[in-house]
Parts: sequence; structure tokens; C-alpha cells
Amino acid sequence: MGKLSRVMRCYNCGDILQYKNKDVSGYVPEGILLQDNAEEQVIYCETCYARMKAVNTGLLEEDADDDILTILDEAVISDALILWVVDLFSFNGFLSHRVADKLNKLDVIVIGNKFDLFPRTVKEATVKLFLKERFAEVGIVPKKILVFGNSDDFDSKKVLSDLEHDRAGRDVYMIGSSVSGKTSLINKALKAYSNNSKRIIKTETYPNTNAKILEIPFDKESTFYEVPGFSLINNTLGKVEKDVIRMITPKEKIDVKTVHLREGDAFIIGSLGAFVLESGKYTSMKFYSSEMVEIKKVDASQVKSEFLENFVKRTVRPVSDHISQFTDYDVFEYTMEDDEQLHDIGIMGLGWVTFEARGQIIRVFLPKGVAVKECLSKVRRHK
Repeated sequence: MGKLSRVMRCYNCGDILQYKNKDVSGYVPEGILLQDNAEEQVIYCETCYARMKAVNTGLLEEDADDDILTILDEAVISDALILWVVDLFSFNGFLSHRVADKLNKLDVIVIGNKFDLFPRTVKEATVKLFLKERFAEVGIVPKKILVFGNSDDFDSKKVLSDLEHDRAGRDVYMIGSSVSGKTSLINKALKAYSNNSKRIIKTETYPNTNAKILEIPFDKESTFYEVPGFSLINNTLGKVEKDVIRMITPKEKIDVKTVHLREGDAFIIGSLGAFVLESGKYTSMKFYSSEMVEIKKVDASQVKSEFLENFVKRTVRPVSDHISQFTDYDVFEYTMEDDEQLHDIGIMGLGWVTFEARGQIIRVFLPKGVAVKECLSKVRRHK
């Protein structure tokens, strides 16, 4: 009699599993199919497995394209001074390691922009400490950390005088994301700028790239360069339509919403995200966001159904048409330490929650590909 054996098939698509040809459906590495207990395992073909891994696509750092890195090669060669600008609201702590590795031997001045959006209770010293810690994570010790707001108290003459002292005759390169406010800072500084060289201010395509770079002469030999902004590929602002961008971008002040969660509680943020207290002690969370962003406290088991309902009824704003099904979210989970310090979990471009870490497990839903980061809070009490 013939010997009966089970034909192994992909648990997801049903294709017959095989290891002989990568170009044929159902392919898996040989070792998986030939293991002793293969028939007892749940096995996916490589195609299905790759799709499963792609469900969570959140990047772990800010993205900078090759053109920007090419421009910064010249900054390294000339030992230039770097001005690295971050939008204090959108910035959740992620920085490009590729950029940081290139610049870690140069003098870097970090500029935190849009500080005036923060509640008055947030101290400048605390925000500077937050920036110092985040840059230290990528190996950069800032020469100086500055914090500015959008108000009219920007002292253009002092800023240019201080920059002249810090650059010590060197070129200056200003970098940051495309929403960091670099252009706004430059326009304010230009109010006190005088061109004493015979060179003109110009915008040109940088050699061997497709990037346009603004050049402002300091004198006959040195120049200020504004480098194109880093990509918004891992920022909520890069995932949603213009009307949603207007809703999630604070206009005058960052709004603070307090939510009290017990184990099994959650809150959704329109259709753009959710925080879930999977386990742990009763937790008070403060959610920092635009004043137009709405949240709703729900049972953790109902997060999926609440999202699906909100896609249709739009009762909790904002709702993006670019996020219309449950697979449009990445889902991450943080197991917190029990240090009783204030921590943040930030969704880049959307906002962040601040809470006391006491060993909780917190699950985060966010638009696919958007960066999420946990760290000590940017609004904690500074000693």
C-alpha cells in the first residue's frame, strides 16, 4: 500500500509549500519544511510572511535622503558649524543616525522651535534637557541649545551677533525637517542682515544632486546654507490630507487633555491613533495635541470597532480618508519600567502622552509608517 502523508500548505494563502524554487508560489527555506515537527507547525510561505512583517512598518529614526547626505559631505570637509532645527511639537525624539554619524565631529547648535506653543507651566530648561538627551542618543553633544517661539520677541541683531561669534569664520549649514520652521527663523534673522560682500543671495541646485539649497553670504569667503528639509515619510503630517494637517497642527497653544485609564481602558484620537493600557496600575495620562484634535475613552476590546465606526460616522475628529481600514495602522507595545518618573510616548506630528511609569504595558496604534518613541518627558519637572 502507498504511504499517506500530509501535503504542507501555507497557513494563510493555501499554496502548497516547497523549497526548490524561490520563483514559484509557496516557497519556504528548506530547513523549515524538513524539520522533524514541520507538520505540527503553522507555516507561512515567504510571500505571506513578508506581508505579515510589513503590517508594522514604523520607522525607528528620522529619514534623510542621499542628496542631503551629499550636501553635508561638504560641511564635514570644511569643518562647518551646523544649526539643527527641530519643531518642538512634532519632534518626538527621533533623529537620523545617518546624519548624526556624519556630523558627530562638527560643532552642532540645536534649535528648538515653536516653544511658545507650549503651556506656560513648561520650563525652557526642561525642554533643553529633553533635547540634550535625545541628541546624546545619536552621539551628538550640542555646542549650544537654543529655544525660540513664533512670537515677535526674536532679537535678530543678537541672534546674528551670537552666530558670528560661534561660527568663527566658518560656513554654516542649517538642517532640519521640512516642518521645523527653518525658513521662518531665517526670515526673522534677515531683518538685521546686511550683505557686505559682492556676492548675492541665491537658491541653486547643489552639484550632483536634485536638491535646491539657499545660499546667503556672510562675507567674501564664508556662506550660510539652508539645506532642504528631511522627509516627512515617518511623520503623521506626511500621511494625511491638507485639511487634516490643518487640524493636527497647533495654531496658538498646544492643548492638554487628561485621561484616566484603568487596565483594559483606552482612548482613540479621531481615526489617527489610540493608546491602550493593556495592564498595570491606574494611570493618569496627559495628551498634548492641537486644540482641534478630539479623543474618546473606550474599552480596549472595542478599539477596532470604534475605529471602523468612526471611519463612517466621523464623530471623533480628525478622520483621514487615507486611513480607512484596520490594517492601515501599525501597533506597538511598551513595557514600562517602574521608576515613577514622567515619560512620554510620542506619535510624530500628532502629539504625545505624558504619564508616570509604574510598570504598565501600553499599546499604541498609529498610522502605518509613522514613528513612535518613548523617553523621559519633555515637560517633566527640571531639577
